[in-house]
Amino acid sequence: MSAPSPLYVCHSSTDWFALSAHHDAFRLRWDQPEGRGWEACYRLAPGLWLRTLDLEQASGCLPAWIPGGHLTLAGMLEGATALESPEGEAFELAGDRLLCSHRRQGAAFLDRCLEPGRYLMALLILDPERLRQPPFGLTADDLAAFNPGVDGNRCLPLDAPLRRCLKELTSPPVDQRRLPLYLQAKCSEFLCLLLSSRTLAPPRARIGVRDLQALEEARRRLLADLTRPPRLAELSRGIGMSESRLKQRFKEHHGQTLSDCLRQARMCEAERLLDDDLPIARIATDLGYEHAANFTTAFKREFGLTPRDYRRLRRLNH
Repeated sequence: MSAPSPLYVCHSSTDWFALSAHHDAFRLRWDQPEGRGWEACYRLAPGLWLRTLDLEQASGCLPAWIPGGHLTLAGMLEGATALESPEGEAFELAGDRLLCSHRRQGAAFLDRCLEPGRYLMALLILDPERLRQPPFGLTADDLAAFNPGVDGNRCLPLDAPLRRCLKELTSPPVDQRRLPLYLQAKCSEFLCLLLSSRTLAPPRARIGVRDLQALEEARRRLLADLTRPPRLAELSRGIGMSESRLKQRFKEHHGQTLSDCLRQARMCEAERLLDDDLPIARIATDLGYEHAANFTTAFKREFGLTPRDYRRLRRLNH
């Protein structure tokens, strides 16, 4: 990977898979009605691929190819999309969620853009057996913690450390000579953070299609307005599920409680808003905090910095 990566024009969202048989690293230039921008692909080790996509995407639907015999971890960092598996399961993927999919054979998901705009995604494509060998050395219990099982799909919370690690994979701060070492180290860091994440929950119980659709709708309604999110009673009435069942099933399916889901979405939006020049008190109000001090406390608990210090650090680094 020390030589310049070959460049190709992307004709299909599945082009990367055919090229991966011939190159260890390459870039694809997207110039299609559905999306314009760049895709980068790197084979970091046997059985370990990294893909990053940075596009301006239009409304529409594209196939997204998941290779067989591999575990795919897909994190959406900017934008939002709806993925539909061949089995008919639907997942909304945004900046606070990680899709885990393990396929016996290659399969085409449908990727539906929810709103036109920037589409920034990082994907790790892993051979589970390779992860059990050096240098990773993961155990069967490690893999079971986030692996949904063969031909299974699972969405996990993407907390702040995991999201930050994926972002650093999409914009490496090193030159071409150091890139392989940097990306390998970051992928290992991501797996360590994932296994150590306090939001990593046991695999969810099997949920019927009707309940699954209701739980996806509950999450959509919960996060539709971060300033005035619905209360539990309102949410349960809106999806036709009792409050106790909603709380239990939501945690089983989404891997976190309703309140944790709302908190993470607010923190993800706070990162974005702090890049602008809005006053911190205004950001707190927009995110539904009655007092700026409450927002500052929540933000520092999540990121280890106050919003003011976080903004100052971001500006110094850019």
